[in-house]
Amino acid sequence: MTERKVFAGQRVRHLRMSRGLSQVAMAKDLGISASYLNLVERNQRPLTTQLVLKLASIYDLDLKELRGDREAKRAAELAEIFADPVFRKMPPSAVITDIVNGYPDIAAAFASLYDAYRKARAHKQPGLDADSADAQPLPLQDERFPVEEVRDYFHAQHNYIPSLDLAAETLHTSLGTTDDLFHALRTYLLDLHQVRVTILPIHAMPDHQRRFDRHNRRLFLSEMLSVSGRVFQTAVQVALLSYGGELDWLVAEAKLSSEDANRLFRIGLANYFAGALMMPYKKFVEAAISLRYDLDVLAGRFGTSIEQAAHRVTTLQRSERRGVPFFLLRLDNAGNVSKRFSAAGFPFARFGGTCPRWRVHDAFANPGETIVQPVELPDGTRYLTISRTVDSIRGRHPLNTRKLAISLGCEISHAKQVVYGDGLDLSDAEAVTPTGITCRVCERANCTARAFPPMTRPLKIDVSAKGFSAFEFG
Repeated sequence: MTERKVFAGQRVRHLRMSRGLSQVAMAKDLGISASYLNLVERNQRPLTTQLVLKLASIYDLDLKELRGDREAKRAAELAEIFADPVFRKMPPSAVITDIVNGYPDIAAAFASLYDAYRKARAHKQPGLDADSADAQPLPLQDERFPVEEVRDYFHAQHNYIPSLDLAAETLHTSLGTTDDLFHALRTYLLDLHQVRVTILPIHAMPDHQRRFDRHNRRLFLSEMLSVSGRVFQTAVQVALLSYGGELDWLVAEAKLSSEDANRLFRIGLANYFAGALMMPYKKFVEAAISLRYDLDVLAGRFGTSIEQAAHRVTTLQRSERRGVPFFLLRLDNAGNVSKRFSAAGFPFARFGGTCPRWRVHDAFANPGETIVQPVELPDGTRYLTISRTVDSIRGRHPLNTRKLAISLGCEISHAKQVVYGDGLDLSDAEAVTPTGITCRVCERANCTARAFPPMTRPLKIDVSAKGFSAFEFG
């Protein structure tokens, strides 16, 4: 596998200048020549792995910042934005990379501006999806989709919220060793908040999984919730009642752009707390590492669903004991993405669907089966992905359930730490599926799964020949 080259001249120069160092002084710290450092700062030489490690060690930096994970994600995001037909022509990928590396604030501002544009377009043309090619350009508004803003914030935190994680772990310890967390939480709510938990039949509460009656101090849960679902929703209410001050502080610190985003973020934080309470960090990370992230065993050991266990492994980023950095995506059988979480810097498609070569779509044809697939993105980065269907809350016939699938993944370099990598020859290029992010920004030629032509290349139309791909391009 070819290692991805990291050109980080702007970041290295900014680091040097912020420390008040000359090129000679920094070069001496790093054990390289000043002329070589000059080439690095001018992006004429990539950062080697050894140099990245030295920079991180000497100047106490996050490796992800030096490796350019954030910049790679931003470049992928801008490439997808420029694929919108409103821009007519997409700049070359090298230009996008230069903009992201050289002017990160401008790149971030442009992405925010486009988010506002999409929100305005969807608001003014409600009959069309915000990503529809038929939507017409409209004046911009200073507004973003609240769901996307909250997702982006969690992503920026590497899906780890330290204060809530520690609080949940402390509460779990105080509840004592118990095999019945649901009973322990019901007792906790009754003793501390005089709140009684009641399971209601679906005819009595047909439209809610959880409903809190503040006046009568009752928490109602649907009988349709699984055992792990009942524990989770009770833990969410614990977070809202016992840790409301902490939630308020975290919401204020995030400085999101709207009240809708604030409310969504608060709910997301309560959900985060619930997962951390069911799977306390120290116990869970040790189990995950020793079991090599076997989701079925982890779910059984901690009394959770497969999806809850998969979500939790994406949050194991405590500095003193980190897990493998995973990403998680959840979609329905129509391809609508409803969850995106990542501690791995995976460049999710922000708009539209996912790559059809990604076998997460095959999970619906093989319910309950675990589908393991190594994939390679166009930049050469390889990931090990694990896809399967997951259960959702059931309702009354005929609208009884949603069909959902998840895909959990990590970079190939971590595959030996994951049980799902066993038996795979990851050095064999034929064993790795070439994928993209979305068709409009993918330049892979002769792709039989392609749904749209790339915006970066001109179409090649030959009436005398027909290839296997729906679109040929130059």
